[in-house]
Amino acid sequence: MLLSIPIGSSAAFFLWALAEVTQIRMGHSYLLFGLPLVGWGMGYLYHRWGKQANGGNTLVRTSLVDAQTPIPRRMGPMVLGSTLVAHLFGASVGREGTALQMAAAMVRPVVRFLNLSKKQYRVALTAAIAGGFGAVFGTPWAGLVFALEWNRKQPFRALTLLPACITALLSDRVCTAWGISHGVFHVPQIPEFSLTYIGWLLAAGVLFGLLARSFILLQMVVRKIALTWIPYPPLRLFWGGVLFVVIVNLLHTDRYTGLGLPVIEEAFLKTLSWEDSFWKLALTALALGVGFKGGEVTPLFFMGATMGSTLTLVFPYSPGLWAAMGWVAVFAGATHTPLACIFMAGELFGPEVLPGAAIACALAYSISGKNSVYSE
Repeated sequence: MLLSIPIGSSAAFFLWALAEVTQIRMGHSYLLFGLPLVGWGMGYLYHRWGKQANGGNTLVRTSLVDAQTPIPRRMGPMVLGSTLVAHLFGASVGREGTALQMAAAMVRPVVRFLNLSKKQYRVALTAAIAGGFGAVFGTPWAGLVFALEWNRKQPFRALTLLPACITALLSDRVCTAWGISHGVFHVPQIPEFSLTYIGWLLAAGVLFGLLARSFILLQMVVRKIALTWIPYPPLRLFWGGVLFVVIVNLLHTDRYTGLGLPVIEEAFLKTLSWEDSFWKLALTALALGVGFKGGEVTPLFFMGATMGSTLTLVFPYSPGLWAAMGWVAVFAGATHTPLACIFMAGELFGPEVLPGAAIACALAYSISGKNSVYSE
C-alpha cells in the first residue's frame, strides 16, 4: 500500500513524458538519424555506471527468487531516461520493462526502512510488479495475475495475494488521478460461441503462437550475434542504431518506429498488410537485441493486432475481433503469461471476448515453445 502512490505517480509521469517525446519525434522526423549516437551514449552510460542495473527484468526476477540480489536505486532513473531517449529518436521498443524496473527499484529502500524479512521482501516486490504493470497499461487485474505468473519459480503464497491486489488497484487509481487516460478499443460484432468460431480461434491461436515464437527466436539470435561480434556495448548500440536507421529509410515509412499506437488503432478498423507485423517484429528484435531499453510488450501488442487484422483477408468476422485476439495471444505466447493476458482481454475489450481470448491465448502459449522474452 505504501508503494502505490510512488508507483502510480511514476507511471503517470512516464506515460506523460512518453507521449510528449513521441509528439516531438513525429514532428521532427530527422531525429531518427541521431539514434546511433544516442545508442552509443546509452551503451556507455550503462557500461560505465550501470553495474547491476544492466540486468533489467532478469535482475528483478532473480531478486524475486533469492530475495538477496540487490536492485539498485539507480535502475529506476536510468531505465526511465534511456527509454524516453530511445523513443525520442525512434527506436522500436516498448514501455512495460521500464515500468516494472522503476517499480522494483522503489522496493528496497522501503524494505530497509521497515526492516522487512526476505519473505516480506518477496511480497513487496511482487506487489510492486503488479502495481507497475497495472498502472502503465490501465489493467490492474492483469497486473496482479502477471506478477503472480511471472514469479513461477516461487510457490504461490496466499500472503502475497492481498498486498499485490491492493497495490495494483491503487497504483492504477493514482495513475489515472494524475489525468492519464489509456486507449479504449471497441470490438464490434463478437460472434456467438459455436464450433465454427472455435475452429477459427484454433487456427488463429496457432498463427499467433508461431509469431510469438518467431519474435523470441529472432531476438535471441540478434542478441547472440551482437554480443559475439561487437562485445563493447557502446559500439554494439551504435551499429545497431545505424542498421535500424538504414532499414527504416529503405522502407520509406515511420510506421514501425516508437510504440506504434496509431497503427494499433488502425488495426481495429480495417484490414492491414502482413508487412506491418513482419517489420515491427524485425525492428523490435533488432533494437532490443542490441541493447536499447524499453520493453517488448507494446511492440507485441502491435504485432498481434496487425497480424490479427491481416487474417481478415481469409478469416471471417471483423478486423477488430482478430486484432483484439492477436493483441493478447501474441503477448501470452511471447511472455508465457496466458492467464494475465486473458484478464487483460476482459479489462480492455470487455467480458464478451473472454471465451475466445482464453482459447487463443492458451493455444498461442502452447505453440510458442519453452523460451520466452523473459528467459534468462
